[in-house]
Amino acid sequence: MLPWQAQAAEAPQLAYAEVAMEEPAERRSPDNQDSDEDGKPETALERARELGLSGDDNRPDKQRETTLLGSPLIFGGELSTSVRGRTDYDLERGANDDDLRLAPELKLEAIWIPTDTTVAFASVRAFAEQDIAREGRPARGEAGLSLDSFWLLKTGLFGTPLAIQIGRQRLRERREFWWDDTIDGVRLHYFGSKVTAFAGIGFPVTHLSTLGRTRPEDKGQFRIFGSGAWEWKKRQHLEFYALHQDDRSGLYAVGTLIAPNDADDSDAKLTWLGVRARGCFKPGVVRRICYWGDLAQVRGTDIEFDLDPFGSNQLIVDGVDRTRVRGWAYDIGTSLELPLSFRPVVTLARARGSGDRPGTPGINGSFRQTGLHSNDSKYRGLGRFRSYGEVLRPDLSNIRVTTIALGIPFGERTWLETLWHRYRQPFADNRIRNSPIGENPDGLDPRLGDEFDLSLSHRPKGGWEFELTAGAFRAGPAFGPEAGRWARLVEVKIDYNF
Repeated sequence: MLPWQAQAAEAPQLAYAEVAMEEPAERRSPDNQDSDEDGKPETALERARELGLSGDDNRPDKQRETTLLGSPLIFGGELSTSVRGRTDYDLERGANDDDLRLAPELKLEAIWIPTDTTVAFASVRAFAEQDIAREGRPARGEAGLSLDSFWLLKTGLFGTPLAIQIGRQRLRERREFWWDDTIDGVRLHYFGSKVTAFAGIGFPVTHLSTLGRTRPEDKGQFRIFGSGAWEWKKRQHLEFYALHQDDRSGLYAVGTLIAPNDADDSDAKLTWLGVRARGCFKPGVVRRICYWGDLAQVRGTDIEFDLDPFGSNQLIVDGVDRTRVRGWAYDIGTSLELPLSFRPVVTLARARGSGDRPGTPGINGSFRQTGLHSNDSKYRGLGRFRSYGEVLRPDLSNIRVTTIALGIPFGERTWLETLWHRYRQPFADNRIRNSPIGENPDGLDPRLGDEFDLSLSHRPKGGWEFELTAGAFRAGPAFGPEAGRWARLVEVKIDYNF
């Protein structure tokens, strides 16, 4: 066996130490659930996997290998399919809005290791989404092929802990509060023993997808970003995040006519700064306590365009509204592993994003997230779920979310997480940012409602993953006559990693 093969055989599990609270079940013993913090990447391949070669997926230890120009070439990927059903998302009595969607996907990945300090990675994704059934509206469907990632990582620059990464790469962090997206950019990394950090710039260069061109809201997005992490004590981490985002797609003047497919209703220049503390310890009263705490603020200028229909197939700019953005947010929580034989874990969490206080013209006090986020996380279990609810799925903007969760392991390969969320608006408003719920609140009452979620994950041997997700949102008084109505979701996902 060649030296690089021995390294590659053990490296894949290190790929997920950066984004998972724990190791995969097959590497995790019941008495050492946070042992993922002990391993430190050594080789360029291990560094690349720590950055998230395959996202949050558990690729097998042994993958297909060959050579390219005399250097190792490793192939892998994932085949997955999901079936999702939703009911009563419009929250209207008698509405026909149920749907059932099928979404298969295939990812193919290639890892090339031309030298001991260099790794190249490419990922191609074939995907489809098709409505099997859709009440009240025509069934929708789309399919495509895209180049997800294509980048080069060079470690050990000038014999130092520095590394450079160039190309279409994935920004990812464990709670996905800041980012979980792919951008075209350049990053400079620092890999120290206790401190790791990176800084980079990003700008959309190409849009290699069969679905067509870049979305108007993504054009011209210039970003400067960075992050640093300090392990000040074993399993105790302090992390810093920064992002400056400048929409350079161009401003519209009043009276401008725009094709609907080219419409971008806002341009913003925003800067986010934040800090996170996280860690685990064993106090003796309970088996283990894990905690996290995020603080973030956003500052900048937002320009919104009032677009109205004009003629048969155009929009006209009727007005331009320029505001200063001054928002803040926090997300804190703790998980307690109780001293019981079946090892349940109770999690308590609270998150809040600031709202726009009435009577402050020219200033918008609502926090808004980066646009690179996905708000997927996990507590002490196996599967990831929406931090703020599977059905309502709000951004952390003008909202308070209180969460109580109970996680129960069934052996080392199955985990059940049950969650309850309560939603309130600091300032009653007639919208919930980025929520898929079809009905808007009335803007008179801050009590949005409650949600109950369930996430069941099973990770058998052999590269398979099974997930069942269910959620039910109960509308509160903020929805007026629709208060008490339920919106529901059930999704089943099957993955095979190879």
